[in-house]
Amino acid sequence: MNLKRLIIVIPAYEPDYHLKELVTKLNTFFTDFDIIIVDDGSKNKDVFSDVKKISNVTLLTNDVNKGKGEALKVAFRHIRELDISSIIVTADSDGQHKPEDIKRIYDFYLEHENSLVLGSRQFENEVPKKSRFGNDVSRFLLRCCLNKHLNDTQTGLRAFSSSLLDFMINIKGNKFEYEMNMLSESIINDINVFELKIETIYIDENKGSHFRPIRDFFRIVGSILKYRIINYLTLLLDFGIFVLLFNLLKNKTEIYYIHSSIIASILALLMNLIFNNFNNLHGDKRIFNNKKKLLRKLILGIILIASNLGLLLLFNNFMNNLYLIRLITNIILFILLIPINYVTTKKNKVYGG
Repeated sequence: MNLKRLIIVIPAYEPDYHLKELVTKLNTFFTDFDIIIVDDGSKNKDVFSDVKKISNVTLLTNDVNKGKGEALKVAFRHIRELDISSIIVTADSDGQHKPEDIKRIYDFYLEHENSLVLGSRQFENEVPKKSRFGNDVSRFLLRCCLNKHLNDTQTGLRAFSSSLLDFMINIKGNKFEYEMNMLSESIINDINVFELKIETIYIDENKGSHFRPIRDFFRIVGSILKYRIINYLTLLLDFGIFVLLFNLLKNKTEIYYIHSSIIASILALLMNLIFNNFNNLHGDKRIFNNKKKLLRKLILGIILIASNLGLLLLFNNFMNNLYLIRLITNIILFILLIPINYVTTKKNKVYGG
């Protein structure tokens, strides 16, 4: 028997009648549960005046519009203060999520606790171009950068346990990029991410959405690419160490450039592991505490070290500038990692499909 209380969180900015309709229908699917609605600085308060009269609804309000991410965190902080064991389900206010699917997400979570469950839409038929494009790009980047092939990266229907509240609150982002950061951080911290197929609903070409195609799109893209910053820094570090060792060992050994290459790569790999180890919100999931992830990183590192040395020797046959050769080989390997990650990443299973 599950003793955790269900709390449904609905962030809302200038909602229409769909919000009241959703809340009313939810009360026919669930009993003894709570709904937290966050008014994210809406000017029209009519809908909120209606829904707050419903006995199991708690209405929280932001004085000004702060973004979907901050609205979710306002609710999460409120739940944390309640200090009760709960299952939290987030849903959108614009009618995209049917009460039936919210119930299915909740039931599915009960069978897969201590995870993050996503309501996964299927982008097969008539889908607004901006929605399809945004999801395709974020899926591609997530697959290339974090080795996770999800079907729907921008769904607002999600479920997780109150044991993850601190983790969720500490995730950066106040706008739509927050939900992408939630996925990225969950993947990095080895939190299981499950997808359950839900109905794909877009009302009036998704006109009710407050997603800003250009600004919010670049926020989401940036939120994924930032996880490659460590790799960019490692590339520069490797090159810097190589230049330093190259000058220190020059003329002291006939194969000084080979020694410089191997030592620079090993030191850069170690620094990459250390940086990744602390770029982590869940301390107990750090790389050095995760033998499987550490082994995978080490194997990949050894392959890159050997490949870098091989390319260095190859280019040295017809180029004289070893600095330039080293820079070129680093860039080539970095670029090659993108399609390698893309091709080798296994697609996440979508349940209920």
